[in-house]
Amino acid sequence: MPTPPEFVGRALSHLHRHLYEAVSLTALAAVAGVSAFHLQRAFKHACGHSPAERLRLLRLKRASMRLHFEPPRSVTEIAFEAGYENAESFSRAFRRVVGQSPSEFRQQPDWPRWRALFAFPFSPELPEMHVEIVHFPETAVAAVEHLGSTATVYESTRRLIEWRRANRVPPGSAATYGIHHDLRTQAESGYRVDLAVASERAVAPNAQGVVAKRIPGGRCAKVRHTGSREFIPAVQWLYTEWLPASGEQLRDFPPFFHYVNVGPDVAEHEMLTDVYLPITG
Repeated sequence: MPTPPEFVGRALSHLHRHLYEAVSLTALAAVAGVSAFHLQRAFKHACGHSPAERLRLLRLKRASMRLHFEPPRSVTEIAFEAGYENAESFSRAFRRVVGQSPSEFRQQPDWPRWRALFAFPFSPELPEMHVEIVHFPETAVAAVEHLGSTATVYESTRRLIEWRRANRVPPGSAATYGIHHDLRTQAESGYRVDLAVASERAVAPNAQGVVAKRIPGGRCAKVRHTGSREFIPAVQWLYTEWLPASGEQLRDFPPFFHYVNVGPDVAEHEMLTDVYLPITG
């Protein structure tokens, strides 16, 4: 897919940073530095929908995450936050787009459909990469082993969150990791990733299927990614660009991510992810 113009990236960034504000096409065009007509046409060509539709999708995406991962929050509260006048209008819009009612999604999400709707990149631009060579300490983790479709990863995420709640390990109290045995972004089966939280305690048998594992210590190339975790270009860049030019050799352990800030209140454009590529030495 060709890279969209830079001004489309500026418009996307602005929408993400002002998710719950009224953003007119004229104001967005001023941010992008082009006419409203030119922005509307180029944005739709690059993204497949208008800026107004992207904003609606972004709000529904955030609302869907709150529905599933924050059970105590009411549908009405989530509807108001997403900019709807009442729960009824929100429910109609949610069902029309997602294909399920908010309560149905809360109980049993159709993750494949959700992925198809919402797994769009945050920015069309490849961010500037800054590589550090660091020594990562050996780290004990409690992990959910996901094996299956990329579309259902959030079901494994939910199991890890349930374990954290049951064991009083809230976000921010212990580092959260993803160990990526498989680097495919779309796979119907056979996709493998371990979703984990740092934990030195013994992992007792549990209903969530969480098991004890370790991330080995050693040298790593590290790159920080800022933005949506649906699309992290640093991984491919490390393998195809940095590694051949660096003279470094890979260790026998897959790349892993440290999700620096986690939780439903973290906006996509503020997500921080440290990508680690294990190397010898």
